[in-house]
Amino acid sequence: MGLGMARLEHRVYDPQTGLPANVGLHQAKPPTWLDLPQRLSAETIEGKDPDNPFGMKGVGEPPTGAAAAAILCAISDGLGGTLFNRVPVTLDMIVNALAGLAPPHAPLQPHAY
Repeated sequence: MGLGMARLEHRVYDPQTGLPANVGLHQAKPPTWLDLPQRLSAETIEGKDPDNPFGMKGVGEPPTGAAAAAILCAISDGLGGTLFNRVPVTLDMIVNALAGLAPPHAPLQPHAY
């Protein structure tokens, strides 16, 4: 999910209605097993969560943001500290950064067509 958020799932919205303009998965490709590294690892932290009445910790959603942040930081570091203010970071954004061009969108501008 984090890989899709950072690099692949480009969602586009109609600026008039705010409704999604993507009509299929081919326009906002979710990642598959072929998009992942061959080796993955995970670590666990033992202990109970004091804020949960049963002591359980979340295991599904929290890593999504961390994975997306790690991927975006790696891209930024590889480009010499280029900052991206939106996701997903697409190939045209990377090429523009390498060429020294300004991004084609304003900060916090929604993905619209």
